[in-house]
Amino acid sequence: MGDYYHHFLTSMSGVEDYSPAGFQHSPQLPGGLISTQGNPAALAYQSTQRLGYIRSFPEPTFPNTPKPSKGRRKVAATVGNGTDHVKHRRTRSGCFMCRSRRVKCDETRPICERCKKGNRECIYPDPPGPKGAPGPGKSKEMQSSTCKASPSSSNEGDEDDRESSNQLETIYDDDESEDALQQAPGPHSQPVESCGLPHERQGSEGLIEDGVQVLSSPSTSTAGSISVATRQSCDLPSSGGRTDWSHLPPDFQHHLTYYVDNITNYHYSLANDGDAFFGTIMPSLAINHEPLLYALVGFSAYHATLENPNGQLQDFLGYYNRSVTLLLDCIKRKETNNVPVLVTILQLATMDEFLGDWVNLMGHQKAALEIITKVFTPETVMLTPVGRACLNWYSRYDNYVAIMGGFPTELPREWFEVMVSYSQSHAAVETGNVRWKADERSSRLRMISYDMSMLYARGSRGQISPEGFRESHEQITQRLLDWKSSWDPALTDPAYLVTDFSYQRPLDVEDIVDPYEKGILFKPPLFTTTLITAEWHSIFIMHLSQSIDTPQSQLFEEIGQHAYVACQYFESVEFWPLKPKGALISLQPCISIAALFLPHDMRHQMWIRRKFALLDMLGCIHPTARRIKMAQVFRDPSCARWWLPNDAGLTPVLQNIRAFADDRNAAAVNAQQENIREVRHLFAKLEVGLAEPDAQVKAGESTGH
Repeated sequence: MGDYYHHFLTSMSGVEDYSPAGFQHSPQLPGGLISTQGNPAALAYQSTQRLGYIRSFPEPTFPNTPKPSKGRRKVAATVGNGTDHVKHRRTRSGCFMCRSRRVKCDETRPICERCKKGNRECIYPDPPGPKGAPGPGKSKEMQSSTCKASPSSSNEGDEDDRESSNQLETIYDDDESEDALQQAPGPHSQPVESCGLPHERQGSEGLIEDGVQVLSSPSTSTAGSISVATRQSCDLPSSGGRTDWSHLPPDFQHHLTYYVDNITNYHYSLANDGDAFFGTIMPSLAINHEPLLYALVGFSAYHATLENPNGQLQDFLGYYNRSVTLLLDCIKRKETNNVPVLVTILQLATMDEFLGDWVNLMGHQKAALEIITKVFTPETVMLTPVGRACLNWYSRYDNYVAIMGGFPTELPREWFEVMVSYSQSHAAVETGNVRWKADERSSRLRMISYDMSMLYARGSRGQISPEGFRESHEQITQRLLDWKSSWDPALTDPAYLVTDFSYQRPLDVEDIVDPYEKGILFKPPLFTTTLITAEWHSIFIMHLSQSIDTPQSQLFEEIGQHAYVACQYFESVEFWPLKPKGALISLQPCISIAALFLPHDMRHQMWIRRKFALLDMLGCIHPTARRIKMAQVFRDPSCARWWLPNDAGLTPVLQNIRAFADDRNAAAVNAQQENIREVRHLFAKLEVGLAEPDAQVKAGESTGH
């Protein structure tokens, strides 16, 4: 990874003076910026960036963490009453279960004594290949760095010689009692793969052979689908029990429990998560990789803090800061091209999205792109649950940032094509599994969004003639319409429609849509249908807004119709008592773009402002630049401070979080990032439309509102 990301992280600021109560202070954080001599990218970041992270901020640490001594670390095994000690070295060759439990493995094969007595699954790593040769199905980067990703793992070997103040405390290998050893593994016990990940015996994609998952696509597939088989050992189960984190401090246990109980893929604005990545896999991955652990705990603490009337900003910032510090250490050790670091970066990007910090998000996005294209290829990325999740997660940012900022998508089109072909081929084989049908719907819409971003970028740069732009725009319009009209009946099964509206209240003059209309809400497992349909309307709004030859009155009438539908979907989900957790966060982009194209009379304005206030209270912070723009649209300067009169709903902790977010958003690095921060091309179109206010009135009248 280039020096730019190291410098990007070290030049982040904004958590200064927020000293988290209850956290121990580290004597010293990683110091110093990297040299910028001869590095234009680093110079640009240093001269303009003052966002997000500061090195003088005290970090949370695990309790009683000793500073490791120089040389190879040794682990003491206490015998009997604790008076006799036998030193032993941790090695690379122990079984994965003993490594995950951080105990000495006697390396008896095929089953070590500890696993045999405890009735645990005993799996050993593959024998090392010739020096310098990558293992089967792995890139050289993966083999050399993935298994070093976790400083808390015992799989360190010669790496133990490295001194680091960020390691977990030395593990004393106490001999367990016979009763403890003979207990069968409970629902929280999971074996661990060679890169610190739980081991998968058998999944929907293939079988495990010698500790390596053999993956292949369905035997029958459509043209262009994946038909290769690969072997990857660094993957996780698609389902299973909760990971054991009982060895962590109480606050970490609390926040991880909160995470799995309350945070869903919808909090990541992803409509589908067929592999249970966010609920099962990522917590398992975090247990074995400290930067991700702190990032995940910080994200959980952020949401818990918003729900706490007495919440404090420092309740989550300490974890966030520590994650950045540990990630910097990975970069210094050049241990970056691996899945845990990739997921850590994506998690930090998600935190920045919640804070409305799209400038910082783009810095993380650039780093994530570099890693994902080194760890995976288009031929392998869809073959594991982690690969699928990372591509889905990253590609959303790639598309969304590009469309919002008016510049090209970074990831080549073939990565989007493989998402479609893979889900298509699985849907053709597993005809009764709606998961793959939903994945196909979502990935196809993502690919259309990719083509939209590329077209808009070419148009804004003068790289296409007006006639060529018009023709391509019409083609995308037709593809969007075809997408909407080609649903698989299984995804719109009336049996899953919400028909119980016993919670309904009478509509009044303040309502602009009917949130109780039948045919909008689908219950799980078809709730994805509701979300991606709303997403389609918002994408169509964006696409129509970029038309170059449609009369303004006609354009705003068409856009207005879709804007009302997007608002209807949002409020239908909002009022539904059984909505999944985080569902409204997935709809945040839909309501944000729809708000720009509704009539701006007081009734519509207050409706939108109530929704924006709700989203802020859920943690989706609208930064100052966006609030100022909306205040201009609404012609109400008070919106620049808060959406509702008399600061209704603006709790002290939310005020502090908004102030923190505003400080991080105070600067932009370059013109491209200024565009994403202010969404200039959308507001420019809106300003033209405001010159014809009758168009918006007609849009409202045509839909009966």
